[in-house]
Amino acid sequence: MRDPERRGRGGARHSWATVSRASALGIVVLVLAGCAGSPGSTAGTEPPGTPSETAATSVATAPATPTAAAPTPDVSPAPKRQESITVGNDERVVDVFVPSLPAGDKAPLLLLLHANGESPYVMANESRAGELAAREGVIVALPPAREHRWIVMVSPGDPITPSTDVAYVVGLIDRLAAELPIDMDRVFVAGFSMGAVTSERIGCQFADHVAAVALNAGAPWSDECSPARPLPILVMHGTADSTFRIALAGEVVSRWRAADGCRGEPVVSQLSDIATSELDDDCSGGVSVQFVRYEGSGHRWFANPDATEVLWQFFEGVGKR
Repeated sequence: MRDPERRGRGGARHSWATVSRASALGIVVLVLAGCAGSPGSTAGTEPPGTPSETAATSVATAPATPTAAAPTPDVSPAPKRQESITVGNDERVVDVFVPSLPAGDKAPLLLLLHANGESPYVMANESRAGELAAREGVIVALPPAREHRWIVMVSPGDPITPSTDVAYVVGLIDRLAAELPIDMDRVFVAGFSMGAVTSERIGCQFADHVAAVALNAGAPWSDECSPARPLPILVMHGTADSTFRIALAGEVVSRWRAADGCRGEPVVSQLSDIATSELDDDCSGGVSVQFVRYEGSGHRWFANPDATEVLWQFFEGVGKR
């Protein structure tokens, strides 16, 4: 089946063998990117300022076919900084886009987490993080996973141990807030693939640190999820994803509907010719759970409508519904 989302912008997307929650952690295991390569793949460290290519070179890439993306205003990207930031004893180089802000104003913070086998550089290009920062006045930070892969997923039945990646991302929030004018009531985390898995784990374990999370082509990080409070969550997934099957996205949505105490049936609407939204907004604490299905789409950062625009619209509505 032709993937209606396949396109040329933002770098090639690779796929790996179908992953279940049990097998994805065969090695045990704020916007975070996911995994274009295998959760077990490793890649070299990206020097500051240097583009990095996906590490999984042995996996074939499907040919690109154009498809219409949701139109977005053209703006000049916000300036990007590359800062070496240490959390505990963990030092990593973080890409940060900081827009121009009126004196005294505080900005939302969006942490974007990249896919395994990729880098903040790839994620920034794919999501157009700099343009989003400039247009919406949001500070966007893209931390790297250790050696380009997030170690966060736990197989069913295995003991849950702390994740150094989760500890770094959560600690990064306070480090950035100490230097930048961040509104701590509007801290958001989003990711692609294993970055999305990492985002879900942060939502489950550190709901008191973030205002909402979003998953693009992700999966449950484990069988457990006990958020400290109701938390808004957005899940976007392609029905033809062979890396994380859409049934896994359904598991994420179901458990968050339960955790957030959502009642009644979701409101269904059409976002594009291939994207359908199911929105639960009758949930405890006034939070919402949204599930966007991309019909026929595979494992990628979605384009029709653009995943960046969908997640930012969701985040903007937090506390306003």
